[in-house]
Amino acid sequence: MHPARVLPVVVLLSVSCTDEQPSGFTATTPAGTTAPLTNPQSSFPDATDSVDSPTTTTTTGEPITTTSTATTDALTGTTSTSTSTSTTSTTSTTEPETTAGVCGDGVVDGGEVCDDGDADDDACLGDCTSGQALLVLAGAGTAPALAARYVPGPGWSVGELDVDLGETALVATHLGALGAGRRATADVDAENELFWTTWSKGQPDDWAPAQPIGAFGFGIDGPALAAVAETVTLGFLGTDFKHYTALWTDGTWVPFGPLPAGMPQIQAFGPSAAVLASGTAETYAAYAGDNGKIFYSSKSSPGGAWQPSMQAPPPLVVSGLTPAALVDAEGDLLLAYVRAADGKIAVVKLLTPQNAWTVETVVDDLAITASELAFVATDDGAYYIAWKGYDDDGVYAVRGLDHDDWGAPFTVAEPATATLPPALARGIVGADAELLYVTGGALQHARLTGEDPSPPTPVPGATGLEARPAAVRVQLGG
Repeated sequence: MHPARVLPVVVLLSVSCTDEQPSGFTATTPAGTTAPLTNPQSSFPDATDSVDSPTTTTTTGEPITTTSTATTDALTGTTSTSTSTSTTSTTSTTEPETTAGVCGDGVVDGGEVCDDGDADDDACLGDCTSGQALLVLAGAGTAPALAARYVPGPGWSVGELDVDLGETALVATHLGALGAGRRATADVDAENELFWTTWSKGQPDDWAPAQPIGAFGFGIDGPALAAVAETVTLGFLGTDFKHYTALWTDGTWVPFGPLPAGMPQIQAFGPSAAVLASGTAETYAAYAGDNGKIFYSSKSSPGGAWQPSMQAPPPLVVSGLTPAALVDAEGDLLLAYVRAADGKIAVVKLLTPQNAWTVETVVDDLAITASELAFVATDDGAYYIAWKGYDDDGVYAVRGLDHDDWGAPFTVAEPATATLPPALARGIVGADAELLYVTGGALQHARLTGEDPSPPTPVPGATGLEARPAAVRVQLGG
């Protein structure tokens, strides 16, 4: 690990271009990677045990609306379709019992998904089944949005929301999860309206009916979500190209408010939405200005006021792409972004005790893209960044041990069909991270362990998708 090199908070005015390097990740170096949205004004001046086929099928859910559901066991590939009366009622398949070992001895025996040597309901439940699940939301244009859940052992359960969505966001909460998205309806008056829904770990087969997020809640980019304690912060780019936020507490949203620019009286705006990242109590917002610089703001508590935006030190970035961000275990802010000069992926870190930024680190000369990034921290403190290839539909990733210590990029998949940027989530039992992407309209899932991705597998019944998926790890039980 390299020692952290610290710089004061300054603007880096010079950038350099490098010669093209042939690779499986890119064939050319982009020179204007993204056509940004037109902005009318300027914000700133310048794992596997063999099992038999499923034998038991159960359907659950409270009657709300009629939906059709397809479910397939993750290992056998057997698919079943059912119609039920619940907003997102799903048909789940269960695996037959095999010769069981002793649950709690710390050894994963036949019939056990996991065994951590105790009876606590944590990542591994007291009965040696997974205590974690992966939730996915993905827009399907004017068709109902996808709502899916993966649990090691049982496999995938796939259903639909009661609303059509385009771009989506997901965040884990103390009750389960909260999802948000922008309508993709053909109704002009409702297009881009922001809706929200919740998933409860106490009722894992259902999502709450989707509802609008407040009056005049329309956006052209985003949304983004971040959770602290029992609250969730929302961020999005309004139809006026200005950045807005709102706070959710106890099932209620407060009215939208502005994200301040460099001065509190001026509202921040730009060509792309802001990303949100939360720590123990604080929340950060980071966005690219229309001048190609990254700006960031923060609030010290869920209900606290946003501080005026400040400029981060990276050189010019692709302003039409929202940067990726996370807060690490030490409470430091990490930003990942695409450089405008050469399309290379780079990372910089804000050391919060010193309030100083590290020197920019280019992840790898072959890590080049023209699309948005996925960025996640693992339980052991490592990181993954995933992206779509610059000049192909490949999906690639890289693992790092610190902001300035990255391995070599590796290929997750090379689809032959049009592919959307991937999403990442913390790994559930058996993996460090979970990677999801849409290619040819179908959802694919790969599990990352170290630098070894599993072969991508299609999520059964998850087709017709038109937007980048959102994914998050959640806790089961409780």
